Amino acid sequence: MSARTTLAVALEDIDGCFQGIVPSAICSLSADGKPNVTNLSLVHRIDADHVGLSRQFFNKTVRNMVANPRLQVLVVEPNTGHQFRLDLVHEDTLTEGPQFDRMEARLDVVASQSGMEGVFRLRGVDVCRVTSCEQVPGPDAAVASPTRALERTARLDACSRRIVQASTVDELMEAALRAFDELFDYDRSIYLAADAETGRLYTVASRGFEPSGVGAEVEFEVGVIGVAASRRRTVRVVNAKRERLYSTAMRSTLSGPGEDIRLPQLDDVMSELAVPIVAREKLLGVFNFQSATPGRFTAEDEDLASVVARQIGLMMVLLQMETVEVSSAKRPVRGSSGAVVKYYPADDSIFVDDEYLIKGVAGRLLWRLLGAYLDVHQTEFTNRQLRLDASLELPGYKDNLETRLILLRKRLVERCDALAIESTGRGKFRLVVNRELELQVVR
Repeated sequence: MSARTTLAVALEDIDGCFQGIVPSAICSLSADGKPNVTNLSLVHRIDADHVGLSRQFFNKTVRNMVANPRLQVLVVEPNTGHQFRLDLVHEDTLTEGPQFDRMEARLDVVASQSGMEGVFRLRGVDVCRVTSCEQVPGPDAAVASPTRALERTARLDACSRRIVQASTVDELMEAALRAFDELFDYDRSIYLAADAETGRLYTVASRGFEPSGVGAEVEFEVGVIGVAASRRRTVRVVNAKRERLYSTAMRSTLSGPGEDIRLPQLDDVMSELAVPIVAREKLLGVFNFQSATPGRFTAEDEDLASVVARQIGLMMVLLQMETVEVSSAKRPVRGSSGAVVKYYPADDSIFVDDEYLIKGVAGRLLWRLLGAYLDVHQTEFTNRQLRLDASLELPGYKDNLETRLILLRKRLVERCDALAIESTGRGKFRLVVNRELELQVVR
C-alpha cells in the first residue's frame, strides 16, 4: 500500500503548511532520550511521502538526528491556523541538486535583502520520509479539499491556446500577462528581459501597475527577481513583511544620469513569485508576480507559472527565427517645432529636450535609426538589417533585438511625442518623426 493512502492527511492537501508563512517547530531526541525543540526556516514538500528540512544553524538538532533519525515536526496552515503533526525518519542530507537549489534560492532572497550573504545560508536539505501526518485536534478542524486537477489542466490549456496565437514577441508578452491575470488571477505582473552581458534585467512590459515601469532595471542576484535570474530557479516569497528592504534593494539597482525609472511594486506587497524564462539553455527573462496577500502564491502557482514560462520561452525562440527581409526609404512630413536629441556614448544614453529617455543597447539602436533618418531619409527598417549592422555591436543573443525594440517603442510612447516606432509586419517597423530633429553627441 502506498504512503499516499496510509497517511491520515495527504501532504498535497495541506500545501499551505509548506509555504514558510508560519515557522514550523521540530523536535529531535538525543541518544539518551532528551528532547530538543527549535524552529525551522523552511519545510518543503518533496513528494507524497517526503519533506525537506532546511539545515542552517541547528547544531544540536543535527547531532540528535545522527544519533536518532526519528523526528517530529509541527506545521501550521496559515489561513485557518490548523496544526498538523508529522512523524519523520531522516533518510539523507542534500548539499546539491534540484531540491537543494530550490530551497537555497528562497533563502538567498532573504539574505540578499538583509545583508546576510554568507551568514544566512543553506548548509543542507535534510530529506525525511513522512511516516504519519495527522491534524492536531482543535475547533473546526476540517482539512481543506484537494486541488482539482481538471480545473488546473483546463486553465493551462486555455493559456497555451492564447500564447500560440501570438505572431510577434510583443504580442506574446501582452498575451502572456493578460492570460496570467484572467486565468490565474495574477493581476500584478511584470516581464523583464535578461541581458547576460551586463548582468541585468530590464522591464519590457507590466500589467496592473501605473506607471508601467518600462525601462527599469534589476541586477542579477538582487532581490526576488535577481536571484531567480542568476539561479534560473523559480522563487517564491510568501510573507514579505520581514523583508521590507526589498524596495531599497530594487532602487539601488538603478543608476545613470537623469534616470527616474522605478521598478513597479505594490506598496503593501506581501507575496511574490519570480519565474525565469529559459530556452536552449539561455536565460531570456523573468516574470514577476506580486500580491498584497500573504501566502498568495502556492506550490501549485509555482508549477503552473513555470510550465507556462517554458512554453513562452520556446515561442520566443520560434518567433525570433521568423524575420521578414523587406525595407524601403521614405521622407515623412515633419512638424514645425523642433526637438534636441542628445546621445552620450559612455553608456549609450539618449535624452530628448534634456529629459532622459533610454540607455544601453536600446539607446544605441535609436541613435542608429535617427542617423539613417537624417542621412538618407530612411524610416522603414527590418530586424535583419539591424542584426547585420556591425556598428551596433549587438549582443550575441537574437532575442535581445526584438525585446530592445519593444522596450524602445514603449518608452517613446510614454516619454517622447517627437518620435514613435510602428510595426509594419513581422520583422519590420517604421520610425515616425513628428518634429524637426537636432542631433547632438555629448562626450
